[in-house]
Amino acid sequence: MRKFGAVFAVLFLMCSLSTSLADSAPAEKKGAQPAAPAAERQPESKGADIMLLIDSSGSMRKTDPHDSRKTAAKLFISLLGSDDNVGVLSFGDTAKLLLPLTQNTGKNRDKLMSAVNKISSREFSTDIYAGVKTGFDELKASGRKKKVLLLLSDGKLTLGSKEKEAIANQNLSRLLPELAKSGISLSTIAFSDLADVQFLQDLAKAGGGFFKLALTEQDIHTIFATMFEKIKTPDTVPFDGDSFSIDKDIKEATVFVAKKAGTRTVLQEPSGTKNTPEKFGKNIKWYGTKLFDLITINEPATGRWKVNLSTKEGNRVFIITNLSLRSSFNSNFVNRNEKVKADVWLEKDGGVLKEKDVLDQVSLSADLTGPDGKPSKIALQPARGTSGDKTADGGVFTAEFVVPKTGDYALALMADGKTFKRTRTIQFKVVEPAPAPPQQAVQKSPPVAVAKKIPAPENMWGRGIIKFAILNGFVLLGAGVFYLVRKVKEGKNKTITKKKGGTPEA
Repeated sequence: MRKFGAVFAVLFLMCSLSTSLADSAPAEKKGAQPAAPAAERQPESKGADIMLLIDSSGSMRKTDPHDSRKTAAKLFISLLGSDDNVGVLSFGDTAKLLLPLTQNTGKNRDKLMSAVNKISSREFSTDIYAGVKTGFDELKASGRKKKVLLLLSDGKLTLGSKEKEAIANQNLSRLLPELAKSGISLSTIAFSDLADVQFLQDLAKAGGGFFKLALTEQDIHTIFATMFEKIKTPDTVPFDGDSFSIDKDIKEATVFVAKKAGTRTVLQEPSGTKNTPEKFGKNIKWYGTKLFDLITINEPATGRWKVNLSTKEGNRVFIITNLSLRSSFNSNFVNRNEKVKADVWLEKDGGVLKEKDVLDQVSLSADLTGPDGKPSKIALQPARGTSGDKTADGGVFTAEFVVPKTGDYALALMADGKTFKRTRTIQFKVVEPAPAPPQQAVQKSPPVAVAKKIPAPENMWGRGIIKFAILNGFVLLGAGVFYLVRKVKEGKNKTITKKKGGTPEA
């Protein structure tokens, strides 16, 4: 019995030790892959990775009869730089990857345009979930800081049966938080007033993106120019009537001209030289359609340029320069009656412009335009330690305002100096704040519902030793009882033998 107790104790000790070690070791997830070494990770780039998700359902024949979404997508690709990657995806009955993420270089431009041309309006269903999921799969491995899904559709998720649609909507709801975790934003553009505007707006809000409604062919082109501004935040110079000024700090200018069908654009240089779609200078690239012209000028001449504008609506001049107007505000959605704060500063060669003699010659202003189209002045005050190191030595100004009505808004910032002008327009939508969740009554859990507390790994050694001691105590107690019983029995046997006069039993 003593041997059995010793063996059992040793076995128990081994089990206790193995259990303690197993419980104290860190858990390893099944299928988890080790993190890639730093040298293997894709470095962050200034460019963006953008997937265009374009509706190919049959209803687009009615809401976009002239395929404006395709020409606008080409405009958007033309605005992007060679440091950007673009992919094209069609969704209808299923999601079809027409072109994976491809660098937007001149060499690849034909591939990108050809992929856009493959968009149709023939499919029966509108599987938005499949489109977003496939786009997410393309972007989630990207190491870029800016990763964007840009979805164009005229309706909600329709799959032919309520059961399929309910499952797809549930899957879409589960997918949106995964987008946020991966740093991916989802922006949406709705076509015509027949679209499910609320669904697409809610999708963009939940996806951390921007929403726009295109009611006309002209809208879609200006919306894509706006999307370019939201994603790439380029510098711009303002139009003054039919002209704009180029200063010595501007290295490249891209002129976006929205026009009416049948209108011919003429771009006049400061020297008086006129450029047309048929004849333009060697330093100029011209891409035109019936509704817009996109003109890029490398090393533009300093001075005043003119355009025979057919309409002033939506015209912009995007520039590449080492003197920029910057802002901390770039929200897509703002709650009604929410206080908005925007820091504004001039930046030169990557640093805040702080020279007092220069700033004294610059006039900074801000205008807020709401749904009624009427601009109102917003005061700019010197910032006081509200933007980190940017405010340490001055040069940063703050605009604060409250938006009392819902709708589309634009915050226009302007820096007007003696030798330069810079503008930045930030568009956002004001929505009703989400209702507060109802308060639930606090319920006391019955005692039987209280779960046992799992001991922390660091306490398992102590518990194992306690178990070992208790068990061995029982073993020793049992051995003692057995020994006493045997002695008592032996004593009885001796007594009986003596009475009978025999020999005691062993």
